[in-house]
Amino acid sequence: MLEDYKNALKSGQRAYRACVARGQSPYLAVLDDILVNVNIVAQEPLGLVEIPAESIVGTKTSGRHTAFAPNFMPLLEPDTEFAGKWSNLCDAHLEEGIHTPIIAYEFLNKFYVQEGNKRVSVLKYFDAVRIAGTVTRLVPERNDSLENRIYYEFLDFYKLSKVNDVHFSRLGGYAKLQTLVCKASGESWTDDDRLSFSAFYTMFRQQFLALGGGGLNLTAGDAMLVYLSVYRYADACESTPSQMKQNLEKLWDEVKVLTEPQAVALSLEPKQGPGEPLLAKLNIFTKPSELKVVFLHEHNAESSAWVRAHDKGIEALQQAFPDRVFITRKENIEPEVDAEQVLEDVAHDNADVVFTSSARMHTACLKVAAQHPKTRILNCSLNAPHPLVRTYYPRTYEVTYLLGILAGVLTKTDRVGYVAANPVYGIPAAVNAYAQGLKTVRPDAKVVLRWACLPDPAHPLDFSDRQDVEIFYARDNREPEGTHRDYGLVRRMPDGSLQPLGLPVWRWDTFYIEIVRSIFDGAWDSDAAGARAVNYWWGMRSGAEEIDYSKDLPAGTLQLLDLMEKMLHEDDLRIFPEDLYAQGHVLHSPEAVVYSPKELMEMDWLDECVEGALPHYDELDVKTHVLMAINGLNTLKGFVK
Repeated sequence: MLEDYKNALKSGQRAYRACVARGQSPYLAVLDDILVNVNIVAQEPLGLVEIPAESIVGTKTSGRHTAFAPNFMPLLEPDTEFAGKWSNLCDAHLEEGIHTPIIAYEFLNKFYVQEGNKRVSVLKYFDAVRIAGTVTRLVPERNDSLENRIYYEFLDFYKLSKVNDVHFSRLGGYAKLQTLVCKASGESWTDDDRLSFSAFYTMFRQQFLALGGGGLNLTAGDAMLVYLSVYRYADACESTPSQMKQNLEKLWDEVKVLTEPQAVALSLEPKQGPGEPLLAKLNIFTKPSELKVVFLHEHNAESSAWVRAHDKGIEALQQAFPDRVFITRKENIEPEVDAEQVLEDVAHDNADVVFTSSARMHTACLKVAAQHPKTRILNCSLNAPHPLVRTYYPRTYEVTYLLGILAGVLTKTDRVGYVAANPVYGIPAAVNAYAQGLKTVRPDAKVVLRWACLPDPAHPLDFSDRQDVEIFYARDNREPEGTHRDYGLVRRMPDGSLQPLGLPVWRWDTFYIEIVRSIFDGAWDSDAAGARAVNYWWGMRSGAEEIDYSKDLPAGTLQLLDLMEKMLHEDDLRIFPEDLYAQGHVLHSPEAVVYSPKELMEMDWLDECVEGALPHYDELDVKTHVLMAINGLNTLKGFVK
């Protein structure tokens, strides 16, 4: 139809003018021009492919590229032969549909037409979502560019899923998607899997664009990962468009924070200083006179030293605000079964603040926080970039550094042990700090590393199979089975009993009192200016951690440790030198002279004096996978920083 051609021409002319105004080419991209100086290492015939229409961005050769604007709408006048053929093709599509596949090349997950440009133009004019095509993939040589690295991640994902319509602007997106749709790292997708995902993603992308996502500097795929981090994939697939839109609206700050260069506000010390914050004095933020505070524990105080330690902090909070804080405690909450409902209940009961002491409750916290924005929810974990839920955790590497020194002083051999709990954020830094402390007094000593999450009868966690390892940082056997809390430095005695030498004390009272005080002072809201995520990561200087040393330690050793601790308090001690060597003698250096808190938090390698390795994701059990999904090291899950 000529009228349709004229409408398509107007769309093409608008796209042409917009490109000219931006200083861009107003015509179709030409693959042959793009491939100049590009080394193609493989050509792979993909056969007949359902190509996402939005991913068809250009033509293979320069023959007719000036006949189309970049949106594939025509640019030639209505009285041309080209316009007549386009109109005839339009009539054919309306009468019986266009069934002949185009022929195209794929490069970096974008498609370029060799035969069928007018077919693509007509189908795009009628808003086709997918266009059938016989496709040849052109694989470029690997390089260090972000686009190339993301593409190679896509190639691995495509082999399993045959899904080609999801794009990410950051590394690690495809591996994370594989996990979020409940697939193992190397598991292939079935036809039903693809159909279900296609229906979900098509609806999600529509809602994302309807909310203005097209104006954000991220892809619908980036936003989808946020959505699936809160709403289970199975539930998301059952959602109606209106439900999905409502849910996405509640997460919009979570999505927008991805566009911020500093998405996480890291609080390294409680805010100190006379008087109230300036913004609080101006009454910009609400200052409550009293608070209903709820604490949720995965285990109970009778069986768990972890819960008992938190309960001491709760008691101190009550004493600090005896007439202003009303506390409720709930124990034995199964994170994947009960936590979401319990959180819903306390939010409906108008709780002002909820502290959850188990990292495995983080996903439930996110979902409920999205539904109840007036309830302040915090989770005891590390490095979670979510504005909806704040996290709090001690800087354990400061403690392990001092205990590494102590281990080096007391050991009679050049081997000391370390039992790590799970491969989550902060653990490699704690292990490496222990190694730095050890090398301070024994430069040639080694750390033998074992994992509580990987029980192995041949390599017990008390190192009884290693006579050269009698001093080690160990798991607390007072904990319930499966919690694997590491707790301190011990010596294995000849009878097999463990003699405590230095026990870390996590001062949860510091966290609870100062965080609640910030709410009373009106500083809570100012901390999250710009809808950023807030992580409280406090250390010895703030009083959030200390060490209970054995009274039997030599006086000189205690004096040395006191001196080192004082230097930590005064920020005069650099735990990690500027140049560190990982296993394999790989040099690691900070971006600046000193390792930033983010670099320490996300450290994912082990010092070369450590004997042992980070466990592989597939070695871990289902319970640990849940924890890994929340704050596990990305590199172990196949994600890349």
